[in-house]
Amino acid sequence: MQSAAPTISESLLTLPANWILEPVCGKRPYRKGWTKSNVDRLRCLQDLESGAATGIGLKLGEGLLAIDVDGDGAANLLQKLAGENSLQEFTQTVAWSSGRKGRKQYLFSVPESEWGRLRNLRIGTDAIGEDGKEESLEFRWLGTQSVLPPSVHPLTNKPYYWEKSPCETETIQAPEWLLTLCENWHPEYAGEGELDLIRFPARLYKFFRRSLAIWMLARRSDNSRRIYGKNKGSGIGSFHLSRAASLLNRSEGHIRKLLGKAKKLGLLRDYSQKGDSITCWYTSFERVVAIAGLDDIGPIAAINIDDLSELNILATEVEAQNLQRVSYYSKQQEEGRRNKEEGKDPAKTLTRIIRPSDLLHPCGIPARVLAKGDRFLYCESDFQFYGGSQEGIGQRRGISTSTVGRHLSNRYRLESAPVRGYRAGVSPIVKKQLAERLPLLKGMPAKLCREDGLFFAHSDWFRPHCNVYLLNHRLISCKRRRIQISGKIDNESLLFDAGSPKILDNNNFLYVLPSEELEECLGIGQLLDRNLKSKTQSQNNRDNNNQKRS
Repeated sequence: MQSAAPTISESLLTLPANWILEPVCGKRPYRKGWTKSNVDRLRCLQDLESGAATGIGLKLGEGLLAIDVDGDGAANLLQKLAGENSLQEFTQTVAWSSGRKGRKQYLFSVPESEWGRLRNLRIGTDAIGEDGKEESLEFRWLGTQSVLPPSVHPLTNKPYYWEKSPCETETIQAPEWLLTLCENWHPEYAGEGELDLIRFPARLYKFFRRSLAIWMLARRSDNSRRIYGKNKGSGIGSFHLSRAASLLNRSEGHIRKLLGKAKKLGLLRDYSQKGDSITCWYTSFERVVAIAGLDDIGPIAAINIDDLSELNILATEVEAQNLQRVSYYSKQQEEGRRNKEEGKDPAKTLTRIIRPSDLLHPCGIPARVLAKGDRFLYCESDFQFYGGSQEGIGQRRGISTSTVGRHLSNRYRLESAPVRGYRAGVSPIVKKQLAERLPLLKGMPAKLCREDGLFFAHSDWFRPHCNVYLLNHRLISCKRRRIQISGKIDNESLLFDAGSPKILDNNNFLYVLPSEELEECLGIGQLLDRNLKSKTQSQNNRDNNNQKRS
């Protein structure tokens, strides 16, 4: 420890003057409140010489971003996330290593205009390193520090060393794709190929229409994500007007109208604009459900944020997928009960219910499916039919059956609107209508069969059933949130004035008035109480005088 101190002391003189340093013990700062105050280099030198500090760290944020590549798995993940973008900047900027295999840190500068896009972020790789911990790719920003060479690593007892020294290499500016990755990565729902997902309560769309997209965007852009790396529900979200216009495929003027409408509907408590930046004080999910008067929240899906412009079609898709999933699950339950009644072991009995992915696969014909046509799947009568009818989807969506059919029709989806190109990004849908073979009706008159809604194909009469859709939206259970809303929240208690600020208690999901408003309300209550007593006393005096006169 003592032998390393002179080397570290000498390095203090060579580091850039604008770097804010922090004395550390091992890998962690030991000063209380170190994130809120800075120390000069003389204090660092004194702590090193006294043995209180074993090394020095670089405080990050406010212009300096460190990318910590923690293992070979993280390096491969970085290469994958970069896509077609070059990693050339990583070979040109300041970098250092602890000497452990695959462990490196890269330092980038960030202009002040882009600070709001960054946050502390850790992306796991599911790969386990030599120390038994998960390898990860980490973005280090405000409130963090990185230990610098030649400090000694506490595990290897060897000093960190420079890959690219700041004395010889300039700290280059972070590339745009790296800032976008940090800004858009959603740590809670993200999976392979899905870098930016957002929760979409589909059943709320029929109450708030396109204003719901503003509320969703405000929640997705919650300010706490930039600080903690995940959404902690601060109730304040910030985004750029131009970005919102691009995502919703609307003009900036239209976005301003949607902001005003969202405030009027109670989705936003307030909002402000400064240049291109929009700050929204958004309403909590519980209160929005109460405003809509929903007894059943309905399906909630994790959708790509780029699909915000087509929420009307997505809402129909989500309801269709949820209805189909419920129908499929009920068939499984029914089959399990039947097997139990017959004395069969459900774990050893093959299911007769065919999954949508197997049913709609382009190759092969599953059992009990006679043939596949452009529109129909011709099935045997013992086929376990399930799915969601257009009438059921329309009832849950609050739209007509013809509108449901249009939303789920590839002819409509693949023809973009002529004016602003709406529906241009909507992908085609895979679906088939199930048809049940009725072999006992071969000798029946054709007129009677057609009047009963049957049709003739493949030398047999068939009864049409509902459609089966191959949809892959990620439906979220939100069990805890549903229980909180259905069991503990009084809808009427949440329907107060949308314009007054409220505070959400995350533990009990209760809305509490700020102290100023509480005092004001108590003052008004006392005043009303005094007025009421005064009026009652005056009325009693008048009654007594009248009795005396009589």
